[in-house]
Amino acid sequence: MPMLTPASIDQEIAALTGALESLGRPLAVLIAACALLVGLAIAVPAFRGRLRAASAALLAALSLGEAVLVWFHVRLGQACVVVEPQSGRVTGGFALPVWIESEKLYALALLIAVIAVAARRHGEELRPLLAGAAAALAIGALIWGRPFAAPLPDFLAQYRGYLAAWASGDAAAAMRAFASIEGSRRYFYNAWYMWVHPPLLFVSYGAFAASFAATLLMIVRRRSSYEQTAYRWARLGYLPLTAGMILGMPWAIVAWKGEAWWWSGKVNMSLMMWALYTAYLHGRLYLRRPGMWKAVAALSVVAFVALVLTYLTTYLVPGVHSVA
Repeated sequence: MPMLTPASIDQEIAALTGALESLGRPLAVLIAACALLVGLAIAVPAFRGRLRAASAALLAALSLGEAVLVWFHVRLGQACVVVEPQSGRVTGGFALPVWIESEKLYALALLIAVIAVAARRHGEELRPLLAGAAAALAIGALIWGRPFAAPLPDFLAQYRGYLAAWASGDAAAAMRAFASIEGSRRYFYNAWYMWVHPPLLFVSYGAFAASFAATLLMIVRRRSSYEQTAYRWARLGYLPLTAGMILGMPWAIVAWKGEAWWWSGKVNMSLMMWALYTAYLHGRLYLRRPGMWKAVAALSVVAFVALVLTYLTTYLVPGVHSVA
């Protein structure tokens, strides 16, 4: 086995990111083309009958891209080993999830594309809204997230900072960088919470998006069957949301020990969203009362707005759970 050095590891990282960019360039064009086809099928009545096929094509393109990202994450996690600078002992590699940093929008686009294609009850009516959302998220992911061209910027910046400190010859700086990257490896990337908490929340977000789309149809067309569909999707999303939030608490206690993580804007918006969806599901118990249809619809809309704000607080509101 060749000796591990900061230079050799950095060369392997450069080779992997270069390979990802080469593979991702045609994939990004394919995804964008499929997203535009979805938009065309929604906007032009003559192509409306092709929406399901266009949605399936977008799903297939996103899935192919996801497979490439999974390959990259596995190889990058194996290449980016952590070495204790003084002893040369390897403490391990990384398990890098495919729903972090610049890939959040991409993962959400893929999930909503799955729902758009798989939805059966009122599927034809829901598909334009869901497929349109998946297409918009896919374009947003390619423009702002750039998962193929600029993957995992925060992780690679931290890891390359560790490599630079290791190569500097400054023993104290190298050990400080080692302690930081080893903490991230053990308590963030490789923590089992990271592989359970975010996926549960993403599943709930996808289900709530379908619920919101059905609520909009109910408001516009005034048919109770759409409300029932909205309720079924919300009920499906509520359980993983609750489980994800509960499982996130021990993770936060360990990862952010000594910090007031409970005051984070993301955490507080998440609690508000959970309370609003709780109120929405509870309000349905009283649908027979006068005016409750409107109240329940309003709660559904406000709860989804809280969901969007929960996502945005990651980037707009400072805190331990954000990048602001």
